[in-house]
Amino acid sequence: MLRLIRCELWKLKRKRFVQLVIAAAFLFPAVLTFFFMNWEQVWQKCSTQAEAFDLMWQSVLGFGIQLLMPCIIGIIAALLFFMERDNDTFKSLKTIPVSSTKLVLAKVALLFLFSIVFCTASTIASVFCGGIAFEVQGIGYKLWMSVKMGIYITAGTLPLVAVIVFCSKSYIFSILLCVFYSVLNEAGTFVMNALPKAVVYLMPVPLTTLWSADDMQKHMIISDPKDLQSFQELIPSEAEVAAILFGTALISVFFMIKLYQRRGE
Repeated sequence: MLRLIRCELWKLKRKRFVQLVIAAAFLFPAVLTFFFMNWEQVWQKCSTQAEAFDLMWQSVLGFGIQLLMPCIIGIIAALLFFMERDNDTFKSLKTIPVSSTKLVLAKVALLFLFSIVFCTASTIASVFCGGIAFEVQGIGYKLWMSVKMGIYITAGTLPLVAVIVFCSKSYIFSILLCVFYSVLNEAGTFVMNALPKAVVYLMPVPLTTLWSADDMQKHMIISDPKDLQSFQELIPSEAEVAAILFGTALISVFFMIKLYQRRGE
Protein backbone atom coordinates (compact mmCIF):
# COMPACT_ATOMS: atom_id res chain seq x y z
CA MET A 1 0.00 0.00 0.00
CA LEU A 2 2.83 2.42 0.82
CA ARG A 3 4.36 1.79 -2.61
CA LEU A 4 1.05 2.60 -4.27
CA ILE A 5 0.74 5.84 -2.30
CA ARG A 6 4.29 6.73 -3.30
CA CYS A 7 3.47 6.06 -6.96
CA GLU A 8 0.40 8.28 -6.78
CA LEU A 9 2.51 10.99 -5.16
CA TRP A 10 5.03 10.80 -8.01
CA LYS A 11 2.19 11.31 -10.47
CA LEU A 12 1.08 14.48 -8.68
CA LYS A 13 4.62 15.89 -8.65
CA ARG A 14 4.33 16.42 -12.39
CA LYS A 15 1.34 18.72 -11.92
CA ARG A 16 2.11 22.36 -11.17
CA PHE A 17 -1.30 22.75 -9.53
CA VAL A 18 -0.07 20.95 -6.42
CA GLN A 19 2.85 23.36 -5.96
CA LEU A 20 0.45 26.28 -6.39
CA VAL A 21 -1.86 24.87 -3.72
CA ILE A 22 1.01 24.50 -1.24
CA ALA A 23 1.98 28.11 -1.97
CA ALA A 24 -1.65 29.14 -1.34
CA ALA A 25 -1.38 27.67 2.16
CA PHE A 26 1.13 30.45 2.93
CA LEU A 27 -0.72 33.15 1.00
CA PHE A 28 -3.86 33.42 3.15
CA PRO A 29 -2.03 33.83 6.49
CA ALA A 30 0.20 36.57 5.04
CA VAL A 31 -2.71 38.51 3.55
CA LEU A 32 -4.90 38.14 6.64
CA THR A 33 -2.06 39.18 8.96
CA PHE A 34 -1.56 42.39 6.99
CA PHE A 35 -5.33 42.96 6.93
CA PHE A 36 -5.77 42.45 10.67
CA MET A 37 -2.76 44.64 11.47
CA ASN A 38 -4.36 47.59 9.71
CA TRP A 39 -8.02 47.04 10.52
CA GLU A 40 -9.06 49.33 13.37
CA GLN A 41 -12.14 47.29 14.25
CA VAL A 42 -9.92 44.35 15.17
CA TRP A 43 -8.13 46.36 17.84
CA GLN A 44 -11.46 47.76 19.05
CA LYS A 45 -12.84 44.25 19.41
CA CYS A 46 -9.71 42.59 20.84
CA SER A 47 -8.22 43.68 24.14
CA THR A 48 -4.88 41.87 23.76
CA GLN A 49 -2.51 40.90 20.97
CA ALA A 50 -3.06 37.22 21.78
CA GLU A 51 -6.78 37.68 21.26
CA ALA A 52 -6.12 39.40 17.92
CA PHE A 53 -3.95 36.49 16.77
CA ASP A 54 -6.61 33.97 17.75
CA LEU A 55 -9.17 35.94 15.74
CA MET A 56 -6.82 36.04 12.76
CA TRP A 57 -6.15 32.29 12.96
CA GLN A 58 -9.88 31.59 13.08
CA SER A 59 -10.18 33.54 9.82
CA VAL A 60 -7.41 31.41 8.28
CA LEU A 61 -9.27 28.32 9.45
CA GLY A 62 -12.56 29.55 8.01
CA PHE A 63 -11.42 30.95 4.66
CA GLY A 64 -8.08 29.29 4.00
CA ILE A 65 -9.10 25.79 5.08
CA GLN A 66 -12.85 25.28 5.34
CA LEU A 67 -13.68 27.29 2.21
CA LEU A 68 -10.79 26.16 0.01
CA MET A 69 -10.27 22.56 1.15
CA PRO A 70 -13.38 20.97 -0.46
CA CYS A 71 -12.52 22.65 -3.75
CA ILE A 72 -8.84 21.71 -3.58
CA ILE A 73 -9.51 18.10 -2.56
CA GLY A 74 -12.02 17.71 -5.39
CA ILE A 75 -9.60 19.06 -8.01
CA ILE A 76 -6.71 16.90 -6.78
CA ALA A 77 -9.04 13.88 -6.76
CA ALA A 78 -9.93 14.63 -10.39
CA LEU A 79 -6.21 14.69 -11.24
CA LEU A 80 -5.62 11.39 -9.45
CA PHE A 81 -8.63 9.50 -10.77
CA PHE A 82 -8.51 10.83 -14.34
CA MET A 83 -4.81 10.08 -14.95
CA GLU A 84 -5.39 6.47 -15.94
CA ARG A 85 -8.20 7.51 -18.28
CA ASP A 86 -6.30 10.38 -19.91
CA ASN A 87 -3.07 8.39 -20.38
CA ASP A 88 -4.90 5.18 -21.31
CA THR A 89 -3.01 3.22 -18.66
CA PHE A 90 -5.96 1.65 -16.85
CA LYS A 91 -5.69 -1.55 -18.89
CA SER A 92 -1.96 -1.76 -18.12
CA LEU A 93 -2.70 -1.61 -14.40
CA LYS A 94 -4.86 -4.72 -14.71
CA THR A 95 -1.83 -6.72 -15.90
CA ILE A 96 -0.08 -6.29 -12.53
CA PRO A 97 -1.32 -7.68 -9.21
CA VAL A 98 -2.95 -4.46 -7.98
CA SER A 99 -6.61 -4.69 -7.07
CA SER A 100 -9.10 -1.88 -7.66
CA THR A 101 -9.61 -1.69 -3.91
CA LYS A 102 -5.94 -1.01 -3.19
CA LEU A 103 -5.73 1.51 -6.02
CA VAL A 104 -8.71 3.53 -4.76
CA LEU A 105 -7.53 3.34 -1.14
CA ALA A 106 -4.08 4.62 -2.15
CA LYS A 107 -5.61 7.62 -3.91
CA VAL A 108 -7.93 8.38 -0.97
CA ALA A 109 -5.04 8.03 1.51
CA LEU A 110 -3.05 10.56 -0.53
CA LEU A 111 -5.98 12.99 -0.35
CA PHE A 112 -5.95 12.74 3.44
CA LEU A 113 -2.17 13.14 3.55
CA PHE A 114 -2.28 16.19 1.30
CA SER A 115 -5.03 17.83 3.36
CA ILE A 116 -3.06 17.35 6.58
CA VAL A 117 0.03 18.91 5.00
CA PHE A 118 -1.99 21.84 3.63
CA CYS A 119 -3.78 22.56 6.93
CA THR A 120 -0.62 22.22 8.99
CA ALA A 121 1.28 24.49 6.61
CA SER A 122 -1.49 27.09 6.89
CA THR A 123 -1.20 27.15 10.69
CA ILE A 124 2.61 27.23 10.63
CA ALA A 125 2.47 30.15 8.20
CA SER A 126 -0.06 31.86 10.49
CA VAL A 127 2.31 31.51 13.43
CA PHE A 128 5.26 32.97 11.49
CA CYS A 129 3.26 35.82 9.94
CA GLY A 130 1.13 36.52 13.01
CA GLY A 131 4.17 36.49 15.27
CA ILE A 132 5.33 39.70 13.61
CA ALA A 133 2.40 41.76 14.89
CA PHE A 134 0.60 39.65 17.49
CA GLU A 135 1.29 37.50 20.49
CA VAL A 136 1.15 33.81 19.57
CA GLN A 137 -0.24 31.35 22.12
CA GLY A 138 -1.48 27.75 22.06
CA ILE A 139 0.56 26.61 19.05
CA GLY A 140 0.19 22.93 19.95
CA TYR A 141 -3.59 23.13 20.13
CA LYS A 142 -3.82 25.04 16.85
CA LEU A 143 -1.64 22.51 15.04
CA TRP A 144 -3.69 19.61 16.39
CA MET A 145 -6.94 21.35 15.44
CA SER A 146 -5.57 21.93 11.92
CA VAL A 147 -4.76 18.23 11.53
CA LYS A 148 -8.22 17.18 12.70
CA MET A 149 -9.89 19.79 10.54
CA GLY A 150 -8.00 18.56 7.47
CA ILE A 151 -9.04 14.96 8.17
CA TYR A 152 -12.69 15.82 8.82
CA ILE A 153 -13.08 18.14 5.83
CA THR A 154 -11.50 15.54 3.53
CA ALA A 155 -13.75 12.79 4.88
CA GLY A 156 -16.78 15.00 4.30
CA THR A 157 -15.63 15.85 0.76
CA LEU A 158 -15.34 12.22 -0.40
CA PRO A 159 -19.00 12.15 -1.57
CA LEU A 160 -18.03 14.94 -3.98
CA VAL A 161 -15.04 12.84 -5.09
CA ALA A 162 -17.35 9.87 -5.67
CA VAL A 163 -19.59 12.04 -7.90
CA ILE A 164 -16.55 13.22 -9.87
CA VAL A 165 -15.38 9.63 -10.40
CA PHE A 166 -18.90 8.52 -11.36
CA CYS A 167 -19.43 11.31 -13.89
CA SER A 168 -15.87 11.04 -15.25
CA LYS A 169 -16.31 14.27 -17.19
CA SER A 170 -13.78 16.94 -18.15
CA TYR A 171 -11.57 18.79 -15.70
CA ILE A 172 -13.59 21.96 -16.26
CA PHE A 173 -16.78 20.22 -15.18
CA SER A 174 -15.01 18.83 -12.10
CA ILE A 175 -13.65 22.26 -11.15
CA LEU A 176 -17.08 23.88 -11.51
CA LEU A 177 -18.61 21.11 -9.41
CA CYS A 178 -15.95 21.62 -6.71
CA VAL A 179 -16.49 25.39 -6.65
CA PHE A 180 -20.25 24.90 -6.38
CA TYR A 181 -19.80 22.40 -3.53
CA SER A 182 -17.44 24.72 -1.64
CA VAL A 183 -19.70 27.76 -2.04
CA LEU A 184 -22.76 25.71 -1.06
CA ASN A 185 -21.07 24.51 2.13
CA GLU A 186 -19.80 27.97 3.01
CA ALA A 187 -23.24 29.46 2.40
CA GLY A 188 -24.68 26.80 4.69
CA THR A 189 -22.68 28.21 7.60
CA PHE A 190 -24.52 31.53 7.31
CA VAL A 191 -28.01 30.03 7.36
CA MET A 192 -27.53 27.17 9.82
CA ASN A 193 -30.38 28.35 12.03
CA ALA A 194 -32.77 28.24 9.09
CA LEU A 195 -31.79 24.72 7.98
CA PRO A 196 -33.01 21.42 9.44
CA LYS A 197 -30.49 19.81 11.78
CA ALA A 198 -30.15 16.78 9.50
CA VAL A 199 -29.17 19.00 6.55
CA VAL A 200 -26.57 20.88 8.61
CA TYR A 201 -25.03 17.61 9.78
CA LEU A 202 -24.77 16.32 6.19
CA MET A 203 -22.71 19.35 5.13
CA PRO A 204 -19.08 19.00 6.27
CA VAL A 205 -18.24 22.70 6.58
CA PRO A 206 -21.23 23.77 8.73
CA LEU A 207 -20.83 20.60 10.81
CA THR A 208 -17.12 21.14 11.50
CA THR A 209 -17.68 24.87 12.01
CA LEU A 210 -20.15 24.23 14.83
CA TRP A 211 -17.95 21.64 16.51
CA SER A 212 -14.67 23.59 16.12
CA ALA A 213 -16.18 26.87 17.35
CA ASP A 214 -17.42 25.17 20.50
CA ASP A 215 -14.09 23.40 21.01
CA MET A 216 -12.04 26.56 20.46
CA GLN A 217 -14.17 28.39 23.00
CA LYS A 218 -12.71 26.04 25.61
CA HIS A 219 -9.07 26.36 24.54
CA MET A 220 -8.68 29.83 23.02
CA ILE A 221 -9.54 33.48 23.60
CA ILE A 222 -12.88 34.09 21.92
CA SER A 223 -13.87 37.71 21.38
CA ASP A 224 -17.62 37.12 21.65
CA PRO A 225 -18.54 33.71 23.04
CA LYS A 226 -22.21 34.75 23.08
CA ASP A 227 -22.31 34.14 19.31
CA LEU A 228 -22.56 30.40 19.96
CA GLN A 229 -25.56 30.62 22.25
CA SER A 230 -28.03 30.68 19.35
CA PHE A 231 -26.50 27.45 18.01
CA GLN A 232 -26.40 25.44 21.24
CA GLU A 233 -29.02 22.95 20.04
CA LEU A 234 -27.08 22.31 16.83
CA ILE A 235 -23.56 21.90 18.25
CA PRO A 236 -22.43 18.26 17.84
CA SER A 237 -19.90 16.37 19.91
CA GLU A 238 -16.63 15.31 18.31
CA ALA A 239 -17.81 11.68 18.42
CA GLU A 240 -20.88 12.66 16.37
CA VAL A 241 -18.73 14.60 13.90
CA ALA A 242 -16.35 11.66 13.44
CA ALA A 243 -19.20 9.15 13.10
CA ILE A 244 -21.07 11.21 10.49
CA LEU A 245 -18.07 12.17 8.37
CA PHE A 246 -16.30 8.82 8.43
CA GLY A 247 -19.60 7.06 7.81
CA THR A 248 -20.17 9.07 4.63
CA ALA A 249 -16.50 8.57 3.73
CA LEU A 250 -16.77 4.78 3.98
CA ILE A 251 -19.89 4.74 1.81
CA SER A 252 -18.18 6.98 -0.76
CA VAL A 253 -15.02 4.85 -0.86
CA PHE A 254 -17.10 1.68 -1.26
CA PHE A 255 -18.94 3.31 -4.17
CA MET A 256 -15.65 4.33 -5.84
CA ILE A 257 -14.22 0.84 -5.46
CA LYS A 258 -17.30 -0.63 -7.15
CA LEU A 259 -16.94 1.86 -10.02
CA TYR A 260 -13.30 0.90 -10.54
CA GLN A 261 -14.13 -2.80 -10.41
CA ARG A 262 -16.87 -2.34 -13.02
CA ARG A 263 -14.49 -0.45 -15.30
CA GLY A 264 -11.94 -3.20 -14.94
CA GLU A 265 -14.50 -5.75 -16.07
